[in-house]
Amino acid sequence: MYKVYDYVTKNVTYDYDKAANVQSGYVPNVDDTLSTGKGICFDYAALMTAMLRSQRIPCELIVGYAGEAYHAWIAAHCTDTGKVVNIEFDGDKWTLMDPTFAASGDRADPNVIGDGENYNPVYYY
Repeated sequence: MYKVYDYVTKNVTYDYDKAANVQSGYVPNVDDTLSTGKGICFDYAALMTAMLRSQRIPCELIVGYAGEAYHAWIAAHCTDTGKVVNIEFDGDKWTLMDPTFAASGDRADPNVIGDGENYNPVYYY
């Protein structure tokens, strides 16, 4: 799971233009995200979900709110720890983290990430 997370957070940059102009009903295209190396939170989550599922790692793409922001993130299931939401591996342990924020360098914003209670899911895919 770490290699997928590491790949996505290091190779996809946040697309501020897309975020400012995204239309209701937007559906990510993981091939576009891979080829352009850019995306919004929904693209990060879709790409990670596709990559994890291709390795038979059970996971969910979740859309809802992170604080007051409409947002997308993932939850993966690990056999040893159960469901892990907003994952990051620091080399020693898994912690709560959001791949979109991690990729942008905003790894430790306690106002958004906190202990995960600021995440309010609406849709699961």
